[in-house]
Amino acid sequence: ENDEFENIDVSDYLRDENEVQSDYHLNEGYDDDDEPKTIPVKVEATFSDYLNNQLGMLELDERRQEIAEQIIGSIDDDGYLRRDAISIADDLAFNRNIATDEEEVTELIRLIQDFDPPGIAAQDLRECLLLQLYRLGEQNGAVKTAITILSDYFDQFTRKHYEKIKQ
Repeated sequence: ENDEFENIDVSDYLRDENEVQSDYHLNEGYDDDDEPKTIPVKVEATFSDYLNNQLGMLELDERRQEIAEQIIGSIDDDGYLRRDAISIADDLAFNRNIATDEEEVTELIRLIQDFDPPGIAAQDLRECLLLQLYRLGEQNGAVKTAITILSDYFDQFTRKHYEKIKQ
């Protein structure tokens, strides 16, 4: 009776960890054809990563690249750039030993404001809305009117003084 068990190779019944794991996930990793499926992996990119990727397309020299990276690093989670160009220039001088001025920083801010999403790097809601309207390109009557209201009558607009705006 014991003879039938003596010739059994136990290794046929042992599996390595990978086989056990694939059997455990049998329904998740394979379809009916036993072909491995790719399981989507969520890749989290930060908002700064998104802007820095667009920055790479500008092909700036190393110095201007660092200035632009400082600007992007100064953008808050809402997409606003709440620091003025002089403060950013001062930060660059003290922290990175890069000499620049308000004019150069402002020029790079304008380049970044062309990035997506429209309205990025605005200093306030008014500028954000204006940047979005300018991005529309076609300046039809409604867009022109909206730009005029935001440019010239923003305080009245925020206070809902529509009659004053109409006049």
